Amino acid sequence: MTVSFRGAGPSGTPAPRLPFGAEPGPVAGAVFIAVLMLVVLSRTHPWWVAALVLALWSAVVVVPVGQRTAYRWVRDWIGYRAGRSARARELVRPESVVDVRVAAGVCGIRRGGDTLIAMIQLAPNLDLPTIIGAGTTYTEDTVPVPVLAEMLDQYGIAIDIDIVTTGRRVRSVGSYGMLYDQLIGTDPAVGERLTWLVLRLDVERNLEPLARRGSAAAAAPKALASAAHRIAARLREIDIAAHPLPAEAMQAATRSLHTGFELTDLRESWRMLAGPVPTRHVTSYEIDLARIDDALDTCWTWHTGRTTLTVALTSRGVRHGGTGAAEDREVEVRALARYVGPGPQVGRPAYLHPLTGRQGAALLASLPVGGRERWHRIGRPRRVDPVVWQVGEQLEVAAEQLRMAIGPSGQILGAIRGRAEHNLALPLYDPVRYNPRRRTVDVHAELPIAQQIVLRTVAVGADVEIHSSRPGQWQHLVDAVGDPRSLRLVGAHGPIGARNGTEPEVGPATVAVFDQLVPSTTAAPTTIVISAPGGPRQRSADLSIDQTGAAAIDVGIPMHTVRIDLIEPIGEDRFLTGVDESAGISSPDRQRPVPELAGARPASGSDGK
Repeated sequence: MTVSFRGAGPSGTPAPRLPFGAEPGPVAGAVFIAVLMLVVLSRTHPWWVAALVLALWSAVVVVPVGQRTAYRWVRDWIGYRAGRSARARELVRPESVVDVRVAAGVCGIRRGGDTLIAMIQLAPNLDLPTIIGAGTTYTEDTVPVPVLAEMLDQYGIAIDIDIVTTGRRVRSVGSYGMLYDQLIGTDPAVGERLTWLVLRLDVERNLEPLARRGSAAAAAPKALASAAHRIAARLREIDIAAHPLPAEAMQAATRSLHTGFELTDLRESWRMLAGPVPTRHVTSYEIDLARIDDALDTCWTWHTGRTTLTVALTSRGVRHGGTGAAEDREVEVRALARYVGPGPQVGRPAYLHPLTGRQGAALLASLPVGGRERWHRIGRPRRVDPVVWQVGEQLEVAAEQLRMAIGPSGQILGAIRGRAEHNLALPLYDPVRYNPRRRTVDVHAELPIAQQIVLRTVAVGADVEIHSSRPGQWQHLVDAVGDPRSLRLVGAHGPIGARNGTEPEVGPATVAVFDQLVPSTTAAPTTIVISAPGGPRQRSADLSIDQTGAAAIDVGIPMHTVRIDLIEPIGEDRFLTGVDESAGISSPDRQRPVPELAGARPASGSDGK
């Protein structure tokens, strides 16, 4: 962290820590018992027996073995064994969501015990690209953590906010997913990503301010719904598309947060939550925010499965007369990483701490159900220092290390001309589930380049339907992908997945491609229109991609155009129609000419502009 306060008290100074990271509570109890033992043993045994017993007793409570002391091992093991059934019931217990109407609109509210929960969807800015290179990514489309921290106090009512983001680097779509993963390499590019804010209102904690508004049972849901709309409105003021979710959309968002597994199928073990598929486990870790150096991006690079990050912001401010005083408030920050896929992998980063014996509790804490007590059940790993920020200028500086992208990196379009070490990625479609924005992408390119763009759109999560005046030119690509749910020709019967001459069941498309056709009305929110190079642009297009050479394109985003040299992973050309290998799309294994400009990586067939 650039600025962190480990164990900070109200003054922002670090609180003293016990040796070996021992816990104050057990140590205090151990000292009391040790005094009693010393009194008894000193009367009945030689002094060295008393000294030996006291040394062993101290080791049990203070000296760690791995991540725990002996006392903590016994306590956690008993808690794990005794609480498994209760946690399993908690995972599958239905919690209804109701719509609450306030002056600003409707908001879905879920009740989890004494806590009310609401959700806000954050939609990405599709005009902001992501620059990828040197093991890092950069985008300006990030969650404004300082703004959220300042809104934990809502006119005297304290709420907690979780920033929850889930996604995966590459979609598993036939063999192409592995090829596209080669293009990403070790860079923290994320093809699919969705982000929400989870708002929690603890009714007991806020009984006094709620009582001034009437019955707490009636006032609390409206107070949280109003807070959700205020926070969303504040974010829209800084150009972030934020919308409180109604009940139905909130339930769908909750299901999205456990995509890849059903809660009823999970069985908790000491190290993970196992599902019915042997190679698909759910494993959670605590992120040591005080020791992570590369913000949270690197959490996406270690594991190949679906990733969910949860950053919990909890206000610990001193209140005066029912209203929070900014100079007295502080924010406690904790973070979890959850991975769905193969079991724990080798080379785990040092800032990820296993939550052995607490996997069920960690999953519950990362879902929009229940209150902050679920974080307390997890405890804090011995080597993880608490992070507390003072609201104000210090928070602004510290939050720089908590940069969290709102949306996906999008698909890699190519290398920026003159900056060969940097690739440009951009989402072509809106990935959000609730009210996705309609969007038009104008592509003026030859068929192989247009197909590369469409293929990578599929790799980052889009379900694409193709309308074409030349369907035979697309059939090879559709057959090579082999997944009609993610890529299909409209009206075509592909050989993959078809049975008895019928088309397989497919869901609604998120992207409709019109190849050399006038676009027609479609349910897909995003439309990609493909025409020959050099044609006129559509005025209504939100994004334009124009081929300028055999392996170069111009990407026109609002107020700016970027020249891109196309690159491809090894073997991508076998998916495309009519690719001439001499055309020169850059590939790691192909011989490239000496760049004309220092640092440039033009394709061999580039026009050199």
